[in-house]
Amino acid sequence: MALLKPTQKKLDIPNEPGEWVEIRRLSSLDGLDMDEMGKGRVARLMELGRYFLAGIVRWSYPEPVTLDAIAGKPNENGDREGGMDKAMSLWLLAEIGTLQRGDKTDTELLAPTSPSIVA
Repeated sequence: MALLKPTQKKLDIPNEPGEWVEIRRLSSLDGLDMDEMGKGRVARLMELGRYFLAGIVRWSYPEPVTLDAIAGKPNENGDREGGMDKAMSLWLLAEIGTLQRGDKTDTELLAPTSPSIVA
């Protein structure tokens, strides 16, 4: 019998008593665009925001889960203000990645996904 890995997980947010976030496992198509990550602060915030928007099911904050709530709201200069702080972003990035990988080792993650034909 094969056991399926959980697709969602509810986590307590560190250093924020009573606050939680529920995340979902992402497919490989939901990955970060590393080209966008290297294009400066605003592009990096937007790319992380899209990733988190895909990975967050809901949270305990009164604000809805939106790109502005995650990456901050744009100001008159085009920069984004507010949103998640760096510590929460790094923690959430690690948690979504862990759920996405499940308990697979790096070797299993790099193995080909298509079945091979044995003669």
